[in-house]
Amino acid sequence: MSNRFCLYPRINLDIGFADLLFSLSSLVYPFKQEEPKILQQFAQNDKQVLVTLSVRTAFDLLLQALDLPEGSEVLMSAVTIPDMVEIVKSHGLVPVAINISIDTLAPDIDALEQKITDKTKLILIAHLYGTVLDLTAVIQIARKYNILLIEDCAQAFWGDKYCGDRQADVSLFSFGPIKSCTALGSAIACVGDRELANKMLAIQAQYPCKSKFWFFRRVLKYLFLKLLTLPRIYFLLMVVVNALGFKLDAMISILLRNFSKGDLHSKIRYLPPQKMVDLLWHRLNNYDNEAFEQRAKRARFVLALFSDKINYPGVQATNHSFWLVPIFVANPVLLINILRNHGFDATTGNTSLVHIGNDSTQNIQKNTLLEKHLKQQILYLPISEYLSEIALIDMADLVRENASPTTPFLDRI
Repeated sequence: MSNRFCLYPRINLDIGFADLLFSLSSLVYPFKQEEPKILQQFAQNDKQVLVTLSVRTAFDLLLQALDLPEGSEVLMSAVTIPDMVEIVKSHGLVPVAINISIDTLAPDIDALEQKITDKTKLILIAHLYGTVLDLTAVIQIARKYNILLIEDCAQAFWGDKYCGDRQADVSLFSFGPIKSCTALGSAIACVGDRELANKMLAIQAQYPCKSKFWFFRRVLKYLFLKLLTLPRIYFLLMVVVNALGFKLDAMISILLRNFSKGDLHSKIRYLPPQKMVDLLWHRLNNYDNEAFEQRAKRARFVLALFSDKINYPGVQATNHSFWLVPIFVANPVLLINILRNHGFDATTGNTSLVHIGNDSTQNIQKNTLLEKHLKQQILYLPISEYLSEIALIDMADLVRENASPTTPFLDRI
C-alpha cells in the first residue's frame, strides 16, 4: 500500500525545479534563448505564430481584429471555460452551444450544421482533457459556409505530436500554470491569415507589458507550490489545513487561479514580460516527448483496471494525451475521503470547465444531466509521476471497490 505519510496531489505542475531556478537566475543573469524548432511546426509553413499572455488574450485579440457585427453568432463546444463565453459576449456576439459526444468529446457534426445561420461567423472547437480531435468534418462544414474555424488547444499540447490542424484558421495553445509544458503563463496563437495576424499584433502592441517584478513574484509563487506538492510535504499541508478548519480544495483552487475575479479585459489585455517568453522558449527547447507518453501510459494503465461500470469522458477518443484523468461516479465525495485516507488526493468537479447549454425545451434534459455529471459526478484522479505501478493499482482497487455507477449517459451532451 502507499506510504501513510505521503499524499499524492491532484496537481502536477509540469515544470521542474531546474526550470524554475533557471527563471529566477535569468532575472539576474540573462540567458539568450534560441527560438525553439517546434515553432516551425506551429507555423506549418504558412501560419504566423503570435505569443500572448494567455489563450484568453489571444481569443480577445482575434475578436477585436475581426470586428464582427453585433449579434453575430459563435458556435462553441458545449463544454468550455466560462471566460471564453464571457469574451464572446463582451464583443456583442452570441455564443451558440454545439453538443459533443461524451465518449469521443467530438462535436455532433449534424447538430453543428443545423445550427448554422446567416449570422454564424465563427466555429470554436475545444480539445478537452488532453484529447486531440479529428477536425476533418468540421473543416469541411466551415469551408462550405465560409466560416472561420478556431481550435482551442489549451488542454491539448502534446509535444511535437500535435501543433494544430493545418487547415484550422486559428489554433490556440496554452502554457498557463497547470498546463502541459507550462511557462507559468503565455500562449501561442497560430493564425493562417497574415493580414488578420498583423491586426492582432498591432492591437497587442498597444497593451502595457507585465513587469519583471510581476514575473519574479509569479516564479516564487509556483516554486513554493512545487515544493508544497511533494507528496510528504503535501501530506503535512493537508494535516495543517484540516486542523485549522480550512478546505483544501478551496485553497488549492485559489492558489492555482491564473486570473483573479473582476473585469476580464483589465486582466488579460497585457503583453507577456520578456522573461516569461524566455521561459517559454526554454521549455519548448527542452520538452520531453517521452514524458507525455509515460503520462498517457499511466492513465491507460489505471483506466484499464476499472470495470465497465466506470465510464470516463473520451473513452472512445482515438488520440488522447490525458492532461487530466476524470472518471464518472455517483459518489465522488465518499471516494475523495477514502482515497485521501490512503494517500491519493482526488478531487471533484470544481475545475473551470462548464456546460454552456442550450435554452430550447428539447435540450433541458441533456443540459441538466450534463451539469450533474460535470459538477456532482466527476472525479479527477491523481496520475502523478511520483506514483509507482503498485500505488496505481492500489488507487484503482479503492475506486473499483467503492465507486457507485452513474446514471446512464445520453449519447450527446
